[in-house]
Amino acid sequence: MRTTLYFLADDSSTSLGVRRNVVQRVPPSWGSTPGGALEALIAGPTAEEAETGLTTAIPPETTLISLRSRGYAGTGFVVNLSGLGGADDGLDRARVITQIVRTLATRVWLLEDGEQWGMYLMKGGVDNGPFDYDTLSGFHLGAACPGTETVECDHFDALP
Repeated sequence: MRTTLYFLADDSSTSLGVRRNVVQRVPPSWGSTPGGALEALIAGPTAEEAETGLTTAIPPETTLISLRSRGYAGTGFVVNLSGLGGADDGLDRARVITQIVRTLATRVWLLEDGEQWGMYLMKGGVDNGPFDYDTLSGFHLGAACPGTETVECDHFDALP
């Protein structure tokens, strides 16, 4: 099946869609195009894509444990991954969430090893979703350079 995978571009400041053929997975139970798309996304950009500057925030040790439908008429997915420990800061979490949500093009609840996994909130705590296009719309994060409070060294826009 042909689908769009979302990797990171412009020094990881935004996501960019790449059209790819993916294998429909039947079995395992998550089957079809979404499962194949997630497996391809987790595998990361091809060597050719990496040469053009595409990267990923999904840690290399990440694996797909399960994928199941959720919501009215299966309008969303619960994605259970293992190995997300390398994506601990807020920017990397936003990047991972964006890559997955944009690739699946639906509402997504994320789990790591069966436990809820989401975005850190400024007031403390974690937003465990669901995450969808509306959640990502206008979503901008920035991080100041070490030793400064105003100079932005790293930033991410979920949607260009």
